[in-house]
Amino acid sequence: MLKNCDLGEHADARIDAAVMAHIDLANIACGGHAGDVETIERTLKLAAEHQVAIGAHPSYPDKTHFGRRSLPLPWPELEQTLTEQVSCLLRLAEAHDQPLHHIKPHGALYLDMMRSEALFERLTDWVSARFPGVALMVQWLPESEAFETIAQRKAIPLIWEAFADRRYQTDGQLAPRSEAHSLYDAPQTIIDQAWLFHQQTRDPNHPMQAQSLCFHSDNPASVAALVQLNDTGQGRA
Repeated sequence: MLKNCDLGEHADARIDAAVMAHIDLANIACGGHAGDVETIERTLKLAAEHQVAIGAHPSYPDKTHFGRRSLPLPWPELEQTLTEQVSCLLRLAEAHDQPLHHIKPHGALYLDMMRSEALFERLTDWVSARFPGVALMVQWLPESEAFETIAQRKAIPLIWEAFADRRYQTDGQLAPRSEAHSLYDAPQTIIDQAWLFHQQTRDPNHPMQAQSLCFHSDNPASVAALVQLNDTGQGRA
């Protein structure tokens, strides 16, 4: 499975540098919840050095709460801020001859998208109109047919992902970050879940068929797990 990580979210460049060599896809914050021109360019340079495909990581415009709070914005306002965020990254990437591979919404916007077919459809309309040919990264769910149908109708490729370092609820949704232990803090627990998901996706009869595993760079245990997986010969897919 491809490994992806949310990057460009920290003032400390050493975090992104520690991660980049161990992943395939970088989701780069572009100003909504974190990030600015300096952090974007720094992250793009790291991605180029390690031949990592880049994606935009837009969010609700909410740096105060790191994009982890739902905002009831009218769609035209939300569309405008998302377009501005992704366009900023795209301009900088094009200046360095780096193609935009995918878009992955961040935080509360991501969760809202996976809980609302109406919002998902609006976002796919937006990607199709503004950034044709770019893939949308979304969470694999037990009931994913409706989302797949919408994306196919808009001719938008999807990258289904699972989370190596997040606890799941029985319905397949992620446990809210407000709950205890929603983000695993032990590297071995993350490695074990990563291996579980990897094995499940290799079984054609298993319902989970995610294509990418997410590791969060703001969690030291996730960074340690990535390094350990690479050291044991299970680095990039």
